[in-house]
Amino acid sequence: MSHSHNTPEKIILTAMLKDEQDWVSGALLAKQLKLSRVAIWNHMEKLRAQGFEFESRRSLGYRIKTKPQHLNAVLMQLYLKAKHRNFSFDILEEIDSTNDEVARQLAAGREAPFALFARRQTKGRGRFGRTWHSESETNIYVSFGFRPMVAPDRMQTFTLWMGVNICDLIASYTKTSPQIKWPNDLVFDGKKAGGILTEARIDADQIRDLVFGLGLNVNRPAKGWPVEIEHRAIALGEVAGVAIDYNRLASALSERIIEAYHAFGDGTHLKTFADLWNRYDVLRGKKVALIEADRRISGTVMGIDDHGALLLKDHGGKTQRFRAGEVTIEK
Repeated sequence: MSHSHNTPEKIILTAMLKDEQDWVSGALLAKQLKLSRVAIWNHMEKLRAQGFEFESRRSLGYRIKTKPQHLNAVLMQLYLKAKHRNFSFDILEEIDSTNDEVARQLAAGREAPFALFARRQTKGRGRFGRTWHSESETNIYVSFGFRPMVAPDRMQTFTLWMGVNICDLIASYTKTSPQIKWPNDLVFDGKKAGGILTEARIDADQIRDLVFGLGLNVNRPAKGWPVEIEHRAIALGEVAGVAIDYNRLASALSERIIEAYHAFGDGTHLKTFADLWNRYDVLRGKKVALIEADRRISGTVMGIDDHGALLLKDHGGKTQRFRAGEVTIEK
């Protein structure tokens, strides 16, 4: 699905997306593609099968009436800018887990960076091996495959850096105020809109394969949320008050994630990391309870240290560092 060459469908859509209000003449398309009007019509039929609808007017030509309400490879390729030429992606109908499939493809030698989007995951995973609700077409499930060849100790802040970049992109894209809950939840007013999961394969003191997974609630499911998560799940569209265009968002996210990955690799992320973290950190200054293994510690969050550990000031005034743990904000 990661074709980069210009198919007739891609050229037809490019012409129509230039200005979505404008009519595009069939004769002009036929000339541009060196195809008959009938052949153009057949290519448009293929696009209709993917969920596009077109209007046609006799003397004016065609224009797009509606775009697919799900991820579409041709649209995403058009929205992705050319600067990520070595980036490829696939859209899968169904997979056990995008993280697992990316790990398999990295192991099989696929050129990185690449991403796999899935319409459905049968074994979506969150942290601590929890299942992640991934049955809905209204969400984005994606994992990115990288080959960083960096020392493992540098990875401590990777998830956090990627998380604040995703918050930053969502904030500007949807005009909303997402926050990050250390270490890997995207939240709005205490409700979860997304989660991230980084997994690495380490070889001889180097991270060889790196998988970065993101589950994001984009639009509220038509039937509503399953009862068990209703009180704690929220979608970007619900917060923004408008339906979000999946393909534009998925493309913008992919670009931001690739850029953020490169900035992390060359160290330029250090210039902005602290500022971004402080801007989107939901826990700073809050009284929380942290559960690590079998102990529970209460205190006030003082931010994070240079290694991405959570700083917790306990009731005795002593600051402790935590590399992992489950945090709940105390009301």
